[in-house]
Amino acid sequence: MKELSAQQIGNIIKNARKYAGFTQFELAELVGIDDKQIGKIERGVHYPSVPTFLKMLKVLQINIDKFYSDDVLYLSEQENKLVRLARKLSPEQTEKAYKLIKVLISD
Repeated sequence: MKELSAQQIGNIIKNARKYAGFTQFELAELVGIDDKQIGKIERGVHYPSVPTFLKMLKVLQINIDKFYSDDVLYLSEQENKLVRLARKLSPEQTEKAYKLIKVLISD
């Protein structure tokens, strides 16, 4: 099992929380901790305790095997926004977006 940094864990928690539609306050209430602690975890300032981590996984419906797999993307907030937008595209729009991004990257 690979070791994750506090920042990587925080990004996963933050992205999953936003995807689930929870505020930090709502997640904190469901997990049973202070919302300021959620902020510290999401910013990578603190690792969550094991009991808190397990509660977060349950509330956010994150399978621990998936969490630690190589398939998990440690996306920044901007990258996450881009992925959410891309999921709404038709196949034709996806192809156009791919070509546009390819041009942007080649600059």
